Amino acid sequence: MKIHNTNFKHANVKFASLLLVTAVSLSSLNTAFATSRKSQAQDAKKTAESNLNSVNNNISSITSKQQELQKEINALDADLVELLVNMDILSDELDAKELEIKQANKDLKAAQEKETEQYERMKKRIRYMYERGDDSILEALLGATSMSDFLNRINYCTAVYDYDREQLDVYKQTKQEVIDLKSQLLTEQSEMEEMQDNYKLQESDLKEMVAQKEATMDNFDSQLSQAKILAAQYKETIQQQNQIIRDEEEKERIAAEEAARAAAAAEQAAREAAQQRAREEEAARQRAQQQAAAQQAAAQAQANASSSNNTPSSTPSSSSTSNSSSTAGSSNTPSTDSSSSNSGSSAPAVSPSGATGSDVINYATQFIGNPYVWGGTSLTHGADCSGFVMSVYAHFGYSLPHSSAAMAGCGRGVSYSEAQPGDLICYSGHVALYMGGGRIVGAQSTRSGITTQNATYRTIIAVRRIIN
Repeated sequence: MKIHNTNFKHANVKFASLLLVTAVSLSSLNTAFATSRKSQAQDAKKTAESNLNSVNNNISSITSKQQELQKEINALDADLVELLVNMDILSDELDAKELEIKQANKDLKAAQEKETEQYERMKKRIRYMYERGDDSILEALLGATSMSDFLNRINYCTAVYDYDREQLDVYKQTKQEVIDLKSQLLTEQSEMEEMQDNYKLQESDLKEMVAQKEATMDNFDSQLSQAKILAAQYKETIQQQNQIIRDEEEKERIAAEEAARAAAAAEQAAREAAQQRAREEEAARQRAQQQAAAQQAAAQAQANASSSNNTPSSTPSSSSTSNSSSTAGSSNTPSTDSSSSNSGSSAPAVSPSGATGSDVINYATQFIGNPYVWGGTSLTHGADCSGFVMSVYAHFGYSLPHSSAAMAGCGRGVSYSEAQPGDLICYSGHVALYMGGGRIVGAQSTRSGITTQNATYRTIIAVRRIIN
């Protein structure tokens, strides 16, 4: 019976140890499998995140380029609208100029008719005087009733002659003035027609530029669409891998809990087996003590009975236990902070040189005769109207925009009656410098180049004073 109990006791201990080993092994296998799948998911997620980051950077770059391109398209559209408005205004001014030319033709015709009429009258009087001879004049003078009447008749003849001569000169002068005016109007009409042609070329160029940039925008839209599709795919991959990672982590948690429960059960079984063994050992020890005590008592009684000598004996027992301990250490990870700062500075504004408007005009008139070039800013090799004004004022330290429309808002406004040399005379789509005396200097057209002309040849929309 004692041998059977001992074997049963050892079997319990072995079974408990087997449970503990099995639980730890299963936990290790599950953990290893989960760790492998989780590691693969983490690697796939990392790759997808890297690809997504690259695609997002590409999307950001494309979006930024689209925004810049849209600004350029908006600016070109604004220029095109301004150009079309200027073309409409110029068309109206050309119509008005045509009416002025028609009126000048009428005035010229009237002057020519008046000159012809006056000339015919003079010819009649001269012919009358020639046919009647000097006797008619002498007769008229001798018929005077008094000296006063005589002098009056002489003065009358002289006055008639002088009047005819004066009127003829007046009509000739009027006729010449009308001819000159018509010539000036035709010249201005020709320049305005050339400006209209330049506007049409600018319109064609602007439309072509807008079409090119819109084509580029369409290409950006296609690239952006493809990039967004890729980004969506990478996001889906990341979500899938995150789900796998969460599933594996949940499995790890469940496996760890099951392993812990199995280990706890195995430990409990081992503890119960140890307690059972301890109880059995205690019972066996007590039985051994009882048997030894009984044997000792019997021996004592026998010894007392047989002899007076007594030989006591004792069997000492001892037990020993051992304890073990372990120590653990910890480590610290230092951290560092870094900071940086940026500073920037801007160049100081250009200070004007203190020049007068007359200085500006004296400088500008040096370039009369140089060519007109649309979009140009060179005073010697070619400039357009705003480029000419901008470059002239830049010589004196002033920064003006390269746009006739924008220049209409520079400086401060004054009336045309207050205009002084150096002021900006602004028209629709055109700008020039006021010289004084009703004249302007500026880059007029490709035919005229940089030249001077009458300030009121077109409708003035603004007069801007830059100096003082």
